[in-house]
Amino acid sequence: MSTTVSITSREPQRVRPAATPNASSGGMRCEILNPAEYGLWDALVDRSPHGTVFHYSWWLNIASQRFDILAVRDKRGSLCGGVPLPVKRRAGLKLFHAPQLTPFLGPIFDIAHIEESCDRLFLMRSAGELMAHEMPRFDSFRCMVGASGPDLQGFLWSGFRAELAYTFRMAAGTSIDLVEAHITRTHLQKLSRAKRLGVSVTKNDDVGAFAKLCKIGSVHGNRTLYPDELPIRLWSAAFKRGVSDFYLARTSDNEPIAALLTVHDARTTYQIVSAFDSSRREIPGSYLLLWTALQDTLGAKRDFDFEGSALRGVEQYYRRWGPAATPVWRLEKAGSLRGGLLQSAARYRARTERQTSAN
Repeated sequence: MSTTVSITSREPQRVRPAATPNASSGGMRCEILNPAEYGLWDALVDRSPHGTVFHYSWWLNIASQRFDILAVRDKRGSLCGGVPLPVKRRAGLKLFHAPQLTPFLGPIFDIAHIEESCDRLFLMRSAGELMAHEMPRFDSFRCMVGASGPDLQGFLWSGFRAELAYTFRMAAGTSIDLVEAHITRTHLQKLSRAKRLGVSVTKNDDVGAFAKLCKIGSVHGNRTLYPDELPIRLWSAAFKRGVSDFYLARTSDNEPIAALLTVHDARTTYQIVSAFDSSRREIPGSYLLLWTALQDTLGAKRDFDFEGSALRGVEQYYRRWGPAATPVWRLEKAGSLRGGLLQSAARYRARTERQTSAN
């Protein structure tokens, strides 16, 4: 996942009271959406330019322990915005944190039918401030708002903070020839080596091999990144809806050595799992996987989101494919002193990982 590079000050986290929304909110009101109306929410995700595959209720149902959706209705009662609230419980704390393998989340708004920029900003800022003010009690809120995210000023007015990070994206419409022209020589050499060694790529054809490689990739150092069955559950649900693929790299003797899982919405493909057999590290199968997924994505006229990282080794690997570094924002707020301490600990851990990767 993307690791943030903070542009905020190093002051200790202060817990601030929520601001009172501007009275001129155009008759909008907030509510926790009834699960029976999640179909309306999914339709909003379809309409909103900020919606991603990770916002759909079916995705949240699999990725989260439990979740609510804080929705905004306009004066006619129609949904015009909202934010998913994945709920985690840890040491007595209530956390609204993005689930594992869910790199981007955050608020979305229905602005496609609004022509004037001023009116779009009014909706996003007024509804955003209203959501921030009406959010149920929590100890910590954290999510990454992706490259297609909305204006966040309403949340900032209500005491939330945003930290800058970067993801890498290849734009839809980019030709394969242009992509190949911008890949660094070292990556081209890896691709050529994989082809010379007879590495092949298959798609959605061996769930058992995919699960085995995902299990290998679920542990980094001494830390478990995600439950090893989670990628299979997400792929299965997404594949039934036609929005996911897994790729396997196989040696010349048909042994699976690397896996890549992608999911997509109408605009963007995201890679969310990349795993390989470290005992076959000398065979650069992962390079051929990503190259194949990239070609499929651009052929479908979607953006490809590599996800960024502030970890130097990971950042270098993605950067050498030639994508554009695109700003994204981590939106967060501490709702209690203990929640603020938890966020401070998370920032310290991320900073330590970045320093370790630089050595």
